[in-house]
Amino acid sequence: MTTTLFDEDGVVLIKRDDRYYVRYDAGTHMVLLREDEVTSEDAKRLMRGDPYATEVLFDLQRRLLAAGEDPYVSNIAWVAARGRFQSWA
Repeated sequence: MTTTLFDEDGVVLIKRDDRYYVRYDAGTHMVLLREDEVTSEDAKRLMRGDPYATEVLFDLQRRLLAAGEDPYVSNIAWVAARGRFQSWA
C-alpha cells in the first residue's frame, strides 16, 4: 500500500510497504523527476519542510554520487494510461 505523507514545494514523501521514498525534481534547467528511498530519520526531517527538506535532498544526492549513480537523471517513468508516475526501481 502506498501512502503520501508529505507533499510540499515539489517534494513528495511516500510510504510504500514500510519503506520511505522521496519524489522530487532533480533537474536544473528542466524537470527531471526522481524517486529515491530514504531512511525513516530522513523522512522525519523532510516532513519538517524547508530548510530540512533541502538538506535531506542534498545529502541524498551526495550518497547517490558516492554510490556511482547520477542524481541528475530521472528514474521515473510516466505511465500515461494510469495517469500517474511509477518508479523504474
